[in-house]
Amino acid sequence: MLPQTLEALREAINSHIPERIADCFTDDYVAERPLRPAEGFIGSDQVAANWTKILAGLPDVRAEILRHAQNGDELWSEWEWQGTAPTGATVVLRGPVILTTRDGRIAWARFYPDPVTTDNPTHITVSRVLDAPAGRIFAVLRDPRRHPELDATGLLRHAETSRPVDGVGDTFVMAMHNDEMGDYRIENHVVAFTKNRVIAWAPGQPGQRPAGHRFTWILTPTDDGHTEVTQTYDWTAVTHPAEVSRLPVASADALDGSLTRLAAAVA
Repeated sequence: MLPQTLEALREAINSHIPERIADCFTDDYVAERPLRPAEGFIGSDQVAANWTKILAGLPDVRAEILRHAQNGDELWSEWEWQGTAPTGATVVLRGPVILTTRDGRIAWARFYPDPVTTDNPTHITVSRVLDAPAGRIFAVLRDPRRHPELDATGLLRHAETSRPVDGVGDTFVMAMHNDEMGDYRIENHVVAFTKNRVIAWAPGQPGQRPAGHRFTWILTPTDDGHTEVTQTYDWTAVTHPAEVSRLPVASADALDGSLTRLAAAVA
């Protein structure tokens, strides 16, 4: 038989009511994600906020507890969450959760669940030959101030970084906007940089580790003086449940549109 605390949480999740889920936690609840420390937080209000995002992406999510063990106020359990993303893909997360209780509510927890590997794609690649030398194209890609010219999503507003990046380890901040979040900022970490050949960045919240997305541009000069440009968006490393359900955040059409805009920028 499941301990009452675990049963209450499972039923609350399956009710799809964020406030009911938050009621399973103490007001000063502490959440830890040891593999991604920046995603930890304090307070049951954040529980409701997180589950509002998760349920927006996985409205039919179902939670199951595969096994559990108890020692006083400490509970160990293995969970599985499964739901359908807006793309139609089935999303499954599975892994252990360790928690402690106080007065029948969860006061502290460590979460380890990760997405289960499936046959769903985890990257998109588009490619096109542009009528420009690699050096001219690379100069645009390394300059954050030029990135709004390349954006086919309508999310980028302007760069808050005023100089081109010079190598791996650099960061640049972009001002963004969408209907759900309003105005926000993204900090991109440069994770690959070979002059006139390769540049890649991983976006995340300012001051935090990247969320697991990665955008890579590869430039291959052709014999006739043109350049084949290959852009890949990879989301393999995204693990946060609220993010997983929204994947991919950029479509093949958006990536292809950015190549069209890049061609115009270097013409």
